[in-house]
Amino acid sequence: VGNFRAEPPGLFRGRGVHPKMGKVKRRIRPNDVVINIGKDAPIPECPIPGESWAEITHDDTVTWLAKWRDPIKPNKLKMVSLAASSSWKGQSDKEKYEKARMLKSYIGNIRAAYTKGFTSKDITKQQIAVATYFIDKLALRAGNEKDDEEADTVGCCTLKVENVTAEGHNKLKFDFLGKDSIKYENTVEVEPPVYKAILKFQKDKQPGDDLFDKLDTSKLNAHLKELMPNLTAKVFRTFNASFTLDDMVKIALKLMAMH
Repeated sequence: VGNFRAEPPGLFRGRGVHPKMGKVKRRIRPNDVVINIGKDAPIPECPIPGESWAEITHDDTVTWLAKWRDPIKPNKLKMVSLAASSSWKGQSDKEKYEKARMLKSYIGNIRAAYTKGFTSKDITKQQIAVATYFIDKLALRAGNEKDDEEADTVGCCTLKVENVTAEGHNKLKFDFLGKDSIKYENTVEVEPPVYKAILKFQKDKQPGDDLFDKLDTSKLNAHLKELMPNLTAKVFRTFNASFTLDDMVKIALKLMAMH
C-alpha cells in the first residue's frame, strides 16, 4: 500500500501561486472516507468511537483502497492506492513502457505526418501539427484547461501568445509556469515552417490569448489515436526519456570500455 495517511488539518499552501493559498484545511473524519475492499474481507475497524466510514464498496475494477473529497477542492478526490512496488502497479508501469516501445515503430510516420501538417491550409490541422512537434521535440506536457480554483500553470495546448516569443532566425523563446508552478524558460531553434506558423497563430491576438485557439488536449489526443492505437501526448515523454536514457547508457559504456 502507498501513502495511507490523510493530511492533517492546517493552512493550505499549495504549489506556486495558488489562488486558495491560506485557506483552512479541515480534518478528515471517518464519515468522509469510502473504503474499497474485497467482498469477503473484514471491514476495517473505525478508529474513532461513535463514528463510521462513509461507505464500504467492493469495486475490483479500480486500484484505490480508500478515497475522500479534498477539503480545499471538493471536486477533487484524494486516494489511498497501491504502492509503486506492488505487482499491480508494476504491471501498469510495464504497459506504459511497452506503449512507448510500440511508438518507436510508428514515430517515423508520425513525424512525417506532422511535418506535412506544418503548411496545411486547415488552421486546426496546422495547430495540431505544430503542437505535436513541440510535444515530441521539446517534451512539453499536453496541458489541460484550468479553472479559477487551480494554479495558473501552462502546457502545450494551453500556451498563451505571451508565453512564446519569436526572436528571429527561426528561434522561439518559451517562458511559462509548467506543472507544479515550475518555470520553463528555453530558447530553441525550430523548423522554418514551424516558426512561420507561430507568427501566423500570434497575428492580431492579445498577449493573454490562446496560441493554439483551435486546439485542446482532447482534440490532440483524438488525432494521435488515429496515428497509433492508444497514443496520447504522454507517451511521447516516456518514449523520448527512454530513448535519451538508452543513448546515455551507451555513451557511458563506451567510456568505461576506453578506460
